[in-house]
Amino acid sequence: MLVQSVTFNQFYTGAIKPVAKNTDEKNSCELVDAFAKSFILPDEKVNYSRFDEKLASKISSYKEDSVNPVIDMLSKTDNEKEITAGLYLLNRIIDAGAKNVGDTYPVISRFNYSKSHNVQVMLAGIYRKTLVPDAFGPLMTMFLKNSQNPVQIPFDPNEEVGGAILEYLRNKNSVNNYSNILKN
Repeated sequence: MLVQSVTFNQFYTGAIKPVAKNTDEKNSCELVDAFAKSFILPDEKVNYSRFDEKLASKISSYKEDSVNPVIDMLSKTDNEKEITAGLYLLNRIIDAGAKNVGDTYPVISRFNYSKSHNVQVMLAGIYRKTLVPDAFGPLMTMFLKNSQNPVQIPFDPNEEVGGAILEYLRNKNSVNNYSNILKN
């Protein structure tokens, strides 16, 4: 009887593993790039983002494995559409149950002082869920700046930013951590 070895790749999807397209885009992920291209920001007529829902669900289902490709994209972009799409994916990844997404704070914190309401809302959603102590100050800054120059078209970002601040205040541990940071 002749026996041949067979390798099954039933658990390898190939989708989340970074794929080098060329030397300039070494660590980009095809799914994350496709999602960013499908993302449409809110405008005067529509006050919500539009995107490929199935693709967002697929990426977020990979949980921890999808964090690095998203963070890689966010670390390389200054485009509001891509930033908002990447932050939205991080939000969905957290909702899917990924742990330690708060460890991405050093990368996403570069957007803390963005004037984009889309970016602010996405950051506030992430900070509300991760309760990273260092994010409380930037949330307060966002809220105060938005209060000084209110813009409610296409939406009011202070609804989400204020909700994130309230979540920090509701959580006694995060308030104690922040007060300890201020003392030191």
